[in-house]
Amino acid sequence: MRKPVDEDEPSLPFPTSPVSNMEWCPLPISPKQRLVAKLIEEETVARAKRHGMTRAQFLRTAAATATAFMVMNKIHGLDQTGDAAAMPVSKEQCDDLDAARELLDPHDLFVMDVQQHHIDTPRWGAYCRGLRFVESTLPYTIRDVQCPEATSQLNYIREVFVDSKTTIGVISGLPFGVPLGPTVMAQTRDLVNGIAGSERAISQAVCDPLAPDNGETALVTLDHQVEVMKGRALKCYTYSFGGWRLDDEMVSYPMLEKAQSLGIRLVNVHKGLPAIFAPSSPQSVRTLDFPKVVRDWPRFKFCAYHSGFFQAGTHPEGKDGLTEWLEVVASIPKKQRRRVYTEIGSSFAINLLDSPDQAAHFIGQLLKAFGSKNILWGTDSIWWGSPQWLIDAFVALEIPAAMQEQFGYPPLTMKDKRRILGENAARLYGVKIKRARCTVPEDRITQMQVAQGGARNQRSLRWYGPQTRRDFFAFLRWGEARGAV
Repeated sequence: MRKPVDEDEPSLPFPTSPVSNMEWCPLPISPKQRLVAKLIEEETVARAKRHGMTRAQFLRTAAATATAFMVMNKIHGLDQTGDAAAMPVSKEQCDDLDAARELLDPHDLFVMDVQQHHIDTPRWGAYCRGLRFVESTLPYTIRDVQCPEATSQLNYIREVFVDSKTTIGVISGLPFGVPLGPTVMAQTRDLVNGIAGSERAISQAVCDPLAPDNGETALVTLDHQVEVMKGRALKCYTYSFGGWRLDDEMVSYPMLEKAQSLGIRLVNVHKGLPAIFAPSSPQSVRTLDFPKVVRDWPRFKFCAYHSGFFQAGTHPEGKDGLTEWLEVVASIPKKQRRRVYTEIGSSFAINLLDSPDQAAHFIGQLLKAFGSKNILWGTDSIWWGSPQWLIDAFVALEIPAAMQEQFGYPPLTMKDKRRILGENAARLYGVKIKRARCTVPEDRITQMQVAQGGARNQRSLRWYGPQTRRDFFAFLRWGEARGAV
């Protein structure tokens, strides 16, 4: 599959196979995913001509996104409309620009994305310098490889806040402070909010309890990260420094005690999607440590990022998908379960690109286990490019009636979608939604959107993470060559 060579000549409205965030390695692109990409190109070319538009212009419309959803339904043999459709979309919504906007652009939508990343280019300068180094190994050409901003602060701001309807983003770092550490996370947050003139970004405190004291994410840095840098939640990775467990009283509990003393009440932890560069990761990212830690720390709310999702063949005991996470959640007493949250960054996208039907199963399972008030929206962007297509997909998604009857899933109502897309996270982070909405006319980022004709009209239609195992290791090779990994 090819990425766009020139941003004026994009070929797809979104990636049609999973994009890695450089933690986990993507599975091989399936024949159906390749066929989806080919047919989307053909369909969008035809519709662009009918509208008297270039394909690039049409691809940036809601109708192009609806067309892509229609193609996915067709290739996977799914119903396009009616109660049996997981991604209901009509021919009119593919052909008519206004009908497509009516489908995908609900009024007054508040979106709070709790998992966003970018690259700290000064620290990981090889990320951009190395683009030319590995260009010959990649199956596509990267436009303007000398530009150091491909995944950095400024492009992150544009892709996420200007070119999508994301209202508020939570910036998340990674273990070891590379490629994004607490200091730059706070700087990016302040830059976003300064540009906007209102609160549009929040940052977390990142801690590796086994890190040496001189590490940027060591336990001794928590005071500074919370009190000075104003981290609003704790983010940790149980695969870091050889792997550890949240319920380890000798390792994790001192970190939790310090966080609690600093007023932190939300603990976010990477679960599922094993990190390929952490050998113990398949074991350490399991959710088996949740029951005890949730019981022992009643003042905390705990959130499993990625929903503890394992791609096929990556779970140590074969419990792929959500299997183990759902078992673990069911074992937690209902009263304690109210403090357990699940986040869907990358996992939702992976399931969606497997098929819309699979995305409905994924969300249906989470709704059945958690209810709509304990599921959080996240995208893992900037790696996936502008998250607008993911917002569109979630807005359009339905849980078919037959699926509800067979598996006991509740329906996915618009009320549920609004909760998951932003209201739940706003409650956890103390964000006042009405205040945020009231400031929109004065928000300078929103003014940029209006000036360019809306969030869709100037999207780059690019994505930044590797989509194949070959690409993934090419990225690592040039990173290692520059001392970045």
